[in-house]
Amino acid sequence: MPIEGNYSPVGTSGMMKIKFWLIATVLLALTACKKDPFRVNTSGIKADVSITRFEQELFSVDPASLEQYVPQWKKNYGVFFRHFNHVVNLGNIDDPDYPERLRQFVTDRSNYIVYKRTQEVFPDLDALTNDLSNAFRHYRYYFPEKPIPQVITYVSGLNQSAVTDDSLLAVGLDKYLGVNEPLYSHIGIYKYLLVNMHPKKIPSDCMQFWGETEFPYNPSADNLISNMIYRGRLLYFTHAMLPDQPDSLNWGFTQQNLDYFNSAEKAMWAYLVESKLLFNTDRFTIEKFTLEGPFTKDFGRGSPARAAVWIGYRIVRSYMLRNREITFQELMEEDDYLKILNQSAYNP
Repeated sequence: MPIEGNYSPVGTSGMMKIKFWLIATVLLALTACKKDPFRVNTSGIKADVSITRFEQELFSVDPASLEQYVPQWKKNYGVFFRHFNHVVNLGNIDDPDYPERLRQFVTDRSNYIVYKRTQEVFPDLDALTNDLSNAFRHYRYYFPEKPIPQVITYVSGLNQSAVTDDSLLAVGLDKYLGVNEPLYSHIGIYKYLLVNMHPKKIPSDCMQFWGETEFPYNPSADNLISNMIYRGRLLYFTHAMLPDQPDSLNWGFTQQNLDYFNSAEKAMWAYLVESKLLFNTDRFTIEKFTLEGPFTKDFGRGSPARAAVWIGYRIVRSYMLRNREITFQELMEEDDYLKILNQSAYNP
C-alpha cells in the first residue's frame, strides 16, 4: 500500500539508529523520574557540628565542691541548664538548696551507673558528629537563613531522649544504649520502645525533634488527618535531612513494619474513610493512631503502631509529586493540612 505524504526512506542501519535513540531517550526519562529528589549536592555547604558533653563535665567534678560550679553552668549553658534540671526533676536552679539536690543526683548510685554505662557505649561521639554535620548541611541547603543549633549531650536518669529550644538540640545519651541494654530490661522498658533505643537512631531522632521545633504543629483544625499529615511531614523532613539512611532507621519502623504498610495501605485508608475518622477531634482517638504502642488496635494486632503517620507521609509524598512547583520550604511552612490532602489526590 502506498504511503502518502512527505517521507524519507530509511535503510536497516538507519532504523537501528532510530530504535537505539528511542530506547536511550526512554531510559533517560525513566532515570530522571526515579531520581531521588533529596540526593542533593551539599559539598560546598558549611555546617560543621560540635558536640558539648555536659554529662562528662557534671559527673567529673568533686561533689563536695559542686556549689562553685553551679554559677558557671548557669552562665555557660543558659537555657539548656534550666531544661536539664526540669528533665531530672531537680526544681528551680535559683533555690538556695538547689546545689544539694544536684549533689544528690550525681551521687545517686543508679544515676552514676547509668552515667558510666553511657561512657562505655559512647567513648567518643565522632560518628554522631559526622552524621549530624551531614544532616545539618542538608538542612542549610534547604533553609540557608536558619541557624544551626548548639548540640549538647546529657544523662537524663532515663527520663527523656532530647530537649530542644531556640538554637538548642540536647540529647539524652542514656536513652540510646542499645536494644539489649541490661539497664533497660531491669527497669522494664516496653519492647516496642526498645527497638529504637540504640546509638544509630540518634541522628534521625535529632532531626525529627529539630523539625518539630522549627516547624511546630499549628493546624486550623486539630483532628486526626491534620495530625497524620503533620507527623508524616516530619518523616518526609527526616528523610530529606538524612537521605543516605534507610527509611526503617530514619522513621523508626522495622522492615517488617514497612512491608506491612505497603501491603495494607489501601485497606488502612479505606477503614479510616469508611469509619469517618479522618476529621475526628477526640484526643484519645488521635493518639491511638499516631503515638507509639505495640500495634494500632483498629488495624489489628498484626499492624504496627503509628500506622496512620506513615499514611500521612504517603499523602505528603503524593502532594509533592503532584505539585512540583511547591518548594520544600513552602511544604514545611504550610499549616493548611486539608489543602495538602486535597491537592495530593491521594488514592492508594
